[in-house]
Amino acid sequence: LGQYRKRMALGGWIFLPEGPNLKRGDHNVRVSALRARLIDPVYSVRSDENDPDLFDAALEQAVLKFQRRHGLKADGIVGPATLAALNVPVEDRLRQIILNMERWRWLPHDFGNRYILVNIANFELDTIENGQIVLEMRVVVGKKYRRTPVFTGRMTYMELNPYWHIPSKIAKEDILPQIQKDVGYLKRQNIRIFENWEEEALELDPGLIEWSQITPANFSFKLVQAPGPSNALGSVKFMFPNKFSVYLHDTSAPGLFNHTKRSFSSGCIRVEKPIELAAYLLKDGREWTQEKIVAAIDSRETQIVRLPKPIAVQILYLTAWVDQEGKIIHFRDDVYERDNPLYE
Repeated sequence: LGQYRKRMALGGWIFLPEGPNLKRGDHNVRVSALRARLIDPVYSVRSDENDPDLFDAALEQAVLKFQRRHGLKADGIVGPATLAALNVPVEDRLRQIILNMERWRWLPHDFGNRYILVNIANFELDTIENGQIVLEMRVVVGKKYRRTPVFTGRMTYMELNPYWHIPSKIAKEDILPQIQKDVGYLKRQNIRIFENWEEEALELDPGLIEWSQITPANFSFKLVQAPGPSNALGSVKFMFPNKFSVYLHDTSAPGLFNHTKRSFSSGCIRVEKPIELAAYLLKDGREWTQEKIVAAIDSRETQIVRLPKPIAVQILYLTAWVDQEGKIIHFRDDVYERDNPLYE
């Protein structure tokens, strides 16, 4: 905060004019503006007195470092997204720091020796043990209109080869339109349909239902997706009971992890490395190894596995934070538009 206040007192930073993408090897006056923008102890970029207009290897490294700090695609090219981040005024970054210091004020000063931390705005999960990150991975979080909530939980068990009891909202809004286009969708997705949500509800033949007469208002069915390759929960779900019915789980759509911004789910958190996470959580038990976990998944049998040591889960929303050494600040886009209401 002090550093950015000093920066603002000095007039902020240079504005980079719009224009074509900038990349290594380019030679024009916008490159010298980019170099001036990134002259900072964080980036260690020196201004080339002989040819400041040349986009050289040192400047490319500075751009890569900037992109990683701002959650951008790290390709060393100054395209529209990187240009926009470079031109965010120092006043806005200063406010972002203050807002996230306020968020930290609400949290415990110590999360304990061992916990899972998910930063929604960073689309990442870190497993922390004795102050060190021992496992990190990309995650997919909720869409803007189905936001992942901020809360604290306690993970106590996992389920291998889970059934997905499809929430009513998702069934009505997402799956019903698919069924009405083609009732064969249910069979292809390995989804069974039951008369209602009662425990002893009858299973129905979807071919005998007049789907054209079904609307979200009169949709009372229960849909259950069986374990298998098409199951939206993948092969593992990690449970920490909470009022939001949110949990961590594997996914049948791993390609989404390749996106820079990963807000595609209906509120639950999809994890990139479910087997590694399961192995870590079960490492204190004698029975489970990573090979045994894989074998159990391959059996396609649903199985509840209790954790030998329950673990705290912290789900946060931070659009600015510093690294573990407390030296380099990171910024992220306000994907759920929570910063302005907090500022007000």
